[in-house]
Amino acid sequence: MTYKPFSPDELTVRDSFINGRGMSVDLYQTPITPKENMLRLYEGKTPMWIPHPNEMMSLKIDCDPENVARSQTGGIDGFGVEWVWEGLGAMVRPGSPKVPDINEWEKYITVPNPDDWDWERCYMQNKGKIRPDLVTHIGFGSCLFERLIAVMDFAPAAVALIDEEQQEAVHRFFRAVTDYRLRYYELCKQWFPVDILNFNDDWGGQYAPFFSVDTAKEMLVPYVKESIDKVHELHCYADLHCCGLVEPFVPFFIEEGFNSWGGQPLNDKPKLKRMYGDRMIFTHEMAVTDDSSEEEISAAAARFMEEFGYDNRGLNGTKSEKFRKKLYELSRKNFDRLVAEGKAIL
Repeated sequence: MTYKPFSPDELTVRDSFINGRGMSVDLYQTPITPKENMLRLYEGKTPMWIPHPNEMMSLKIDCDPENVARSQTGGIDGFGVEWVWEGLGAMVRPGSPKVPDINEWEKYITVPNPDDWDWERCYMQNKGKIRPDLVTHIGFGSCLFERLIAVMDFAPAAVALIDEEQQEAVHRFFRAVTDYRLRYYELCKQWFPVDILNFNDDWGGQYAPFFSVDTAKEMLVPYVKESIDKVHELHCYADLHCCGLVEPFVPFFIEEGFNSWGGQPLNDKPKLKRMYGDRMIFTHEMAVTDDSSEEEISAAAARFMEEFGYDNRGLNGTKSEKFRKKLYELSRKNFDRLVAEGKAIL
């Protein structure tokens, strides 16, 4: 790669784009494109700066009924579940779970077939968003446990995972959902120049995981592993969305083959990076916003670099554009240091 030391001119805004969350994101006069920099991270090299997930184009598959149902319009997803928009997100309409008995789930729902969707129309609607200088990321809704919750409600779904009289039916359900997911991934790769495919399944709450490590290993891990193997077979990287306090599951995330995991700040990301940073990309964030003072943002950026960004290998999840700009400068200078000391993976 062509290497040039950091220059303050790099912080000049050259362009902006609307990302998958509808946010306007500035792009700087960077020595390489955001895509090249992001792929350096996923390829195991040293990024020239610590990237932010906002620096990629995340697409939603418009022909998937779930993506419509879970938008602000609400509606019924491909499994026949009704979603309503509440506050900042979508939830299943409460009061009447679609599957009252998981042992007979086939009587109540039909697993959708992605081949039935209008992929050509979906591509035409989204092709203008795809940029050669940005990584293309495709996200999804509920995958396994979240899908079980969506059709049963939370408490019955949690019981079904550990009830011997229901586990066989849960396995049948997860098998069908996984087959659906595998085909979904194949069609995404067929129609879009996707670099990163997402797997979305929340496994924890504010204070603890929803289930034990043994339950995860028995009921969930094999299906997740199969899905991530498919992602890699398609020559894409696998990104995990899994909320809650789920640190005990991180070894499973790695064994399953995930390349990156965002996770919430209630998980100790600096500790996890020290333990597993050679095998997984973590996201870290600081408690500052664009309303924070310049002093607070500078101090938070310096602390980020000290406790997490020392090797430039990680993602910045902080929800502040001012912080992103400050971290860009610090991590670019850190890249210069790593190169000079022979520690950069080029």
